[in-house]
Amino acid sequence: MMKLANIFLLAVAILLLGVGLGEAQAAPANRYAVAGIENAAEFETAFAELQKAVAANDRSRVADFVLYPLRVNGWWDELKGKGTFMFATKPEFLDNYDDIMTPQVRAAIVQQKVANLFVNWQGVMVGNGEAWLSVSAKDPKRYGLSAINLGIEK
Repeated sequence: MMKLANIFLLAVAILLLGVGLGEAQAAPANRYAVAGIENAAEFETAFAELQKAVAANDRSRVADFVLYPLRVNGWWDELKGKGTFMFATKPEFLDNYDDIMTPQVRAAIVQQKVANLFVNWQGVMVGNGEAWLSVSAKDPKRYGLSAINLGIEK
C-alpha cells in the first residue's frame, strides 16, 4: 500500500512539473531578438507610430524615426545615377524627403502588417525590402529606419 501511495505521489509530481514546464514554454518568444531588439512590444508600438507619421505625411515626425546616418540604396537621378547615399542629419533627410520617401516606400511602410514583418540579424524588413528598421546602438534605445531601398530603375 505504501508503495502504491509513493507511485501515486510521484505521478502527481511529474504531472504538475510537466504542466509547469508547458506553461513556461508557451510564453511567446521575442521574434525580434535576432535583430537586437529586446522589447517586442516597444518596437511594435514605435513601428505603429512610424506608420501613422508616414500616412499623415508628417515629415518632421518621420525624420525623428530615422537612425542617422540613413543609408539609401538605388537609383537617385541622372546626375548621381545609382549607388549608396548616406544622409547624416535630420535637415539633410528633410531636404531630400521626396526623393527618399517615394510613393512606393511610403506605401510599403503604411500597408505593412506587423505579423508579416521579416526579421534577421540585419534588422526588420518592411515590404519587399523598401525599408529596414533596427535599434540604435546608444542608450536610450530607439527604433527606427536604418536603410531605404529605392530600386535600380529610373
